[in-house]
Amino acid sequence: MASFGRGQSGLLWAALIAGAAVVASCSTDDGEQPKPCTVSAAFDLTVRAVAGPLPTDTTIEVKYGGGIETYRVDQGMTGQEVVLCDDELPEAGDAGKQVELVHCKLWTQGAASVTVTATGFPTVEEDLEAKASGKCIKTVPVEIVLGDVDGGS
Repeated sequence: MASFGRGQSGLLWAALIAGAAVVASCSTDDGEQPKPCTVSAAFDLTVRAVAGPLPTDTTIEVKYGGGIETYRVDQGMTGQEVVLCDDELPEAGDAGKQVELVHCKLWTQGAASVTVTATGFPTVEEDLEAKASGKCIKTVPVEIVLGDVDGGS
């Protein structure tokens, strides 16, 4: 079983959102009754380095229609509402263990621009396009790999 460290509050927050609104109505274009939509994040983002752990100053900035939110590995969750991240942080007493990856759910409900910066790596910028099935948001998996010659996903 994985330990999520400081990012656990983000997972709990996301679970509360999903639990509070299990389905939302989606209308159809042909006048039929609305079909239920499963509430889901627009993007499922993973950030990791091609080899080794992420630098502690790794920063993920997400720009979306409602604003900008930033997640920084060494600060953990700090009041985000749309960018909910967890990471594989060391537990107390695991002094030598470092962060291998960060996993984020981006609840942008539309397109987003992601910028990842970290010491020793070139900045990675990605414009993400949301996907839908009818009028229901579909979660798009995105992986950004620092140090990858292709720059990520």
